[in-house]
Amino acid sequence: MLFSIDEVVDRYADHVYRAAYSYLGSQAEAEDVVSDVLMKYFSICEELDIKSAEHLKAWLLRTAINRCKDIVRSARWKRSAELTDTHRAEFCWSEKELDVKEALDSLDEKYRAVVCLYYYEEYKTDEIAKILSLPKGTVVSRLDRARKRLRVLLADYGEEF
Repeated sequence: MLFSIDEVVDRYADHVYRAAYSYLGSQAEAEDVVSDVLMKYFSICEELDIKSAEHLKAWLLRTAINRCKDIVRSARWKRSAELTDTHRAEFCWSEKELDVKEALDSLDEKYRAVVCLYYYEEYKTDEIAKILSLPKGTVVSRLDRARKRLRVLLADYGEEF
């Protein structure tokens, strides 16, 4: 099943951006990931066996997360992470939103990916397992560990979390 460029961009670019942004915390890097993922899709779309719109969305998100992992492992990312976190100045975020973002950023990437897909993209655990090529039990345990860690990090907010 082939999808037009306009259809893919209109339906899925925002999902890919949100996943990349929540993973990387940088608007510019997230935009680059969207471009990379869309270019990759259109360069190999005829070779892929995409059966449905949901399958395409899952492929795009899995590819975006893999690209984010590559970026985080890169030497360039490590050097830029040492610089001041200027991307936060672009937004008028509340203190609570900044605290949540910092808590998410502090999670290991394997936990951050599961949290992003579960809470931001609203996938079920079995769908996340397929997207990340993991057993469902691993997804459930990572989500549980991430929640416990976030509760500790956000304990100042009490019962809100």
